[in-house]
Amino acid sequence: MDAELKEPPHKARAQDAKVPPHLLRYVLQELEHRGISVEQILPHQLQDQRTDLTQLLSHQMRLSYQQSRLIILKALSLTGDESLGLAVGHRQSITSLGLVSLGILASATGRDALEFGIRFHRLTGSMLEIDLEQQGSSLAMIARSRFHEPALLSFFVQELFASMARVVQYTAAGQQAIEAIEMMQAEPENPDKFQTALGCPVTFKTSRNALHFNAQSLSQPLATADRFVLEEVNALLTSMMQEESNRLSFLKNVEEETRRRLKTNPTIAEIAGVFSMSERSFRRKLAALEVSFRDIISQIRQSHAMELLLWSSLSVEQIAIEVGYSDPRVFRRAFKHWTGETPTRFRKTLVQL
Repeated sequence: MDAELKEPPHKARAQDAKVPPHLLRYVLQELEHRGISVEQILPHQLQDQRTDLTQLLSHQMRLSYQQSRLIILKALSLTGDESLGLAVGHRQSITSLGLVSLGILASATGRDALEFGIRFHRLTGSMLEIDLEQQGSSLAMIARSRFHEPALLSFFVQELFASMARVVQYTAAGQQAIEAIEMMQAEPENPDKFQTALGCPVTFKTSRNALHFNAQSLSQPLATADRFVLEEVNALLTSMMQEESNRLSFLKNVEEETRRRLKTNPTIAEIAGVFSMSERSFRRKLAALEVSFRDIISQIRQSHAMELLLWSSLSVEQIAIEVGYSDPRVFRRAFKHWTGETPTRFRKTLVQL
């Protein structure tokens, strides 16, 4: 924290409430299996909405990256388990990705299934950038961070590779399709645990995160292939991606304009005017996207406050002003409501991770 104000490069996207709960429901299941209650993990504003785990993580639920990030950071802190991502990945099955899973099963070959899953992985709540690279007889899945946050990258990569090891069990090639894995993380205390869990040799402290498939194995036809189902699912998911893109484009612009004025506590009328809209029309537009201006500004304040606590040396009082609170006491109460912790405690916890 050398610089007075050093913000992470992911800030413009971090508050987007666009993460489906596919991954987080397995995180919470793993924690409950270990005797850690949901209340210890969830941000308070999500606890307020919670009646049970099923309702909280319904298919309609969307979380921001910051909310998802906070849940996973707390999970890592409470368990102290450097291989938590492996355990979460192994809880998943071929059906865990919903409609994307159906498209994977309906694909013609293992490679087609892999390419289909990567094409639509954003719809599953993935927090990684995923690409395929052909390397001779090997096909490599390369995983990169979307948000440039090393503290969480190891968890996400572990979860991805462990879940992929589960998925290939349902292909004609089975587990033999995976030849080797490269992981950027430091070698863990028990590297054999990783090799056993992933079913192949694992190399640590590499220059990239890569899962190597045998290309020949992936060329085998899938017993569940169905061209008509595949076409139907592909059309539906393509439409969903376009709708999500249009939605996020408008919301991103609203969030950017709100963030730019955050310190002056902007009103809804002020932001509506930026888009040459009346306040009434602006409210209707947001309502059609199932979000309110109050939700947007609250989420931006929360996201920006977390970023400043982690990436800057500003005091809590200064951060309160930066996110639009003239009274630090009001900011502290709001932050405690968001996270269940005081700003000072939150900063200490993140620095220790």
